[in-house]
Amino acid sequence: MSSRPSRRRRDAGITAEALEGRQLMTASPARGGHPSDAPAPAIEARPAHALARHALRSPYDIALRVSYVGAPGNASIGINGFVPPSRATVPAKAESPTGSYQEIGGVPYVYAIGRTEITAGEYVTFLNKVDPTGSNPVQPVTGIRLWSSAFSPVTNPFSGQINLVQNASPGTHYRLAADFWRNKPLVNGNLIQFAYFDNSLYNGSTVAIDNSRGRSPLGYRVHQQTRYVSLSTNISTGMYDLSNSSYPYFSRMSTSGYVIPSENEWVKAAYYSPRHTGNGTHYYYYPTVSNKPPTALTTADPRPTVDRLGHVIRPNLTRGVAYSNYNKGVVWQPPYDPETADNGANVVDVGGDRTPSPWLTYDQGGNVVEYTDTAVAPPAGVPNPRNLPAYVKVHGGIANAATYQLWLTATGTSSPYGQELGQVGTQGGARFGYVPNAKADRSIGTSRGVSQSSLASPLASEGLVYRLDNLNTLSTFYTTNLTQAITLANDPSTYVSLGASFEQPATPGGVPVYGFLNTATRTQFYTTDPQAAAAAASNPGYASEGVVFHALPAGVGATNYREFYNPQTGAYAYSAAADVQFFTSRGYSIQGDAWSVG
Repeated sequence: MSSRPSRRRRDAGITAEALEGRQLMTASPARGGHPSDAPAPAIEARPAHALARHALRSPYDIALRVSYVGAPGNASIGINGFVPPSRATVPAKAESPTGSYQEIGGVPYVYAIGRTEITAGEYVTFLNKVDPTGSNPVQPVTGIRLWSSAFSPVTNPFSGQINLVQNASPGTHYRLAADFWRNKPLVNGNLIQFAYFDNSLYNGSTVAIDNSRGRSPLGYRVHQQTRYVSLSTNISTGMYDLSNSSYPYFSRMSTSGYVIPSENEWVKAAYYSPRHTGNGTHYYYYPTVSNKPPTALTTADPRPTVDRLGHVIRPNLTRGVAYSNYNKGVVWQPPYDPETADNGANVVDVGGDRTPSPWLTYDQGGNVVEYTDTAVAPPAGVPNPRNLPAYVKVHGGIANAATYQLWLTATGTSSPYGQELGQVGTQGGARFGYVPNAKADRSIGTSRGVSQSSLASPLASEGLVYRLDNLNTLSTFYTTNLTQAITLANDPSTYVSLGASFEQPATPGGVPVYGFLNTATRTQFYTTDPQAAAAAASNPGYASEGVVFHALPAGVGATNYREFYNPQTGAYAYSAAADVQFFTSRGYSIQGDAWSVG
């Protein structure tokens, strides 16, 4: 996400009404380009009273970059699901004996679709907006939490992207596990979580819109927008009614506004061209303006196109070649992940492959499979443990996908809670769409004078202190070493992870916390008192661990951590006030405040 809103082009006065019936395309250099590569547009002169109104607008939380998909009223294409696309199979015959015949891709209106998948950074912004206290409640009716353990880098070190910090300032409880996740697609999400996010967009305030034009690799013009949105904390209703147990699955509650794309909207943006494609139809077989498979991105030598943190090495891309993150080519894992076994392919930064669809969207093939809001009957023979009345269509394949998942004919189905079998549940993603309201958009100015909110660029997890409780001794263990926290959490017979506990102070005023291991009881002792540390260091029953982390002196920060001592076992424990009853009921007594945070 850019740190500053882009400026407005001189031709930016296009409205959605003006797009009706026109063939449009998103901006891209002839050789293909990333959404952030477009030059900054010029500023348009405006009356002084208009500038004054801009100064009063709210800061934005999310900058949503979309492409408008034109040529409304295009015909659908007949396909048989997962049949290799060719002139012999596409368009398919309705009387095909396979029983999987569909007509997909026809959309009778102009609409916008996200140029990239929803990123981990954007999802962290959403979490901090709607849950500033980090309480992560179970949502009524749907029964899910917006943050799950699958997002944790401690319990899911390969693809966990988001930490939930127990003790933090409001609006900072959710942190990126590391900065290299910021612009990668959110993985491990499900459609219901994305629908809550969409409702936050729908109920929020679009504070600015920047319009621009671009050119498709096929040569026609496309309308693009960056839409700056202040998110709403109202997420239970909106475009989707998630508060009603009898609500028809993912039926749209409005004819305009922010949406999860339908199957037809998604397919049209990925494969449809108003011009002929060379295969006898208006639909390409792959979402890369091609009837042949794209080249798979790779981390392999001698000329890797992706580095060891999942960033595309753009100088190593060959001009004119279509790329996609699929076919198990991108094999990397976070440097804090202690596992050495191959966990399979991983994601890359959104838009990193610089290969657009006909409408200049990116990553509609590979990276993560994407949910749509199109409900269908649950497939026969597939587990349905929740006894759901409907599943939803998914498209696009994942980084581990074979070529077939990128086909025009690949029409998958998933539970909106995450697929029970396969890998959608662990590599599920989405992108947003927008069905225009031209009247409303005309009243919204450009981004000039609009600033980012404090949530728009979420924090990463450097400096966090992780807590694990010893199940045998009931003592507490703290570490700033994420790899160590992961290793201990992988020993469920001894430790249970409580995740990220707090952030070390970033400003002067912090004091060192010294750690010692009682070699007899295998329990931890922590102190901020240099004299107590010296005494422990001279005691042969303790092994010094040095300065384990930094904290504020007791009574200085917003939250005090208390020291507990069990005279029966000789074990110490350290925790915030919420755990007082737990420890005192198990034979511990309160020794006082050990340190503070916040």
